[in-house]
Amino acid sequence: MLVKKLLYITILVVLIVSCKSNNGEQTEIKDPYSKVKTEKQEETIQINKDMLDVNRDIVEKYIARHNWEMTETESGLLYMIYAKTNDTEVKSGDVVEFSFKTSLLNGDVLYDSDATGNRKMTIDRNQEESGLNEGLKLMKKGEKAYFILQPHLAFGVAGDSYKIPPYSVLVYDIEVVDIKSPENEYSDYGEVVL
Repeated sequence: MLVKKLLYITILVVLIVSCKSNNGEQTEIKDPYSKVKTEKQEETIQINKDMLDVNRDIVEKYIARHNWEMTETESGLLYMIYAKTNDTEVKSGDVVEFSFKTSLLNGDVLYDSDATGNRKMTIDRNQEESGLNEGLKLMKKGEKAYFILQPHLAFGVAGDSYKIPPYSVLVYDIEVVDIKSPENEYSDYGEVVL
């Protein structure tokens, strides 16, 4: 019994001494995977920052070429409302119907409501382009605007797997056609469109 107690005390002392051997400092865990992962994350962040800088230069030249006076939001959305009204403002939860033309900075039109029909979007509820959602909230019924969406506000790294290439800056020409509350917006089956 005495031998067991001495053994336990010895083990306890060794553990205490080994814990204090770093003078109270935590021992860094050496995990090569974590180091590589951190380096890759930092590299990816830098690549994205570089791409945003390149895009910013291209976008600034595009805006200058069109003589647009655009405003930039905190998220990076660039917008210009070029036809204003005093009608109903778009607000969170509204179902907004809008006509649109979506193009790249080189002028290639990707989508157009003349061909596909108007779009409807429930503000702050749909999984749509975050920049489009943000821009529509700045508008009123009947207004027309240009939005320029950096990739992080549009379709990002992947594009839309159809017409929009990866990392695309998109230009939207938008007109808010109608604004309805969700309880007044019904599908053909009598269900609320969310």
